[in-house]
Amino acid sequence: MLGAKEPLNKMAFGKRVTYGDGPPVDASNTLPDGRAFTGLRDFKQLLLEDKDQIARALARKLVTYATGHGLEYRDRTALERIVAQCGERQYGLRSLIHAVVQSELFQNK
Repeated sequence: MLGAKEPLNKMAFGKRVTYGDGPPVDASNTLPDGRAFTGLRDFKQLLLEDKDQIARALARKLVTYATGHGLEYRDRTALERIVAQCGERQYGLRSLIHAVVQSELFQNK
């Protein structure tokens, strides 16, 4: 294991780069709803508590990418149908993509 003062030599973009440890990082914070986390693992666990929210965010991005249009207020019910279909299949990425492709958002834009 490298000490704090020992430089690390790596190749980057065809050149040898030497760098050392930076200052310590405080990865703790609080979410807007008041839930606190102390690091990346805690943050991941908090995010995974609401799988609908993750599926909704990813579905929104997939629909926007696939159609070239951002979602509007009137599209929220179709988006919620996509999330519900995905939830019925344990939130798998394949089921999310299938739900997006079969949605009226994708087929009518």
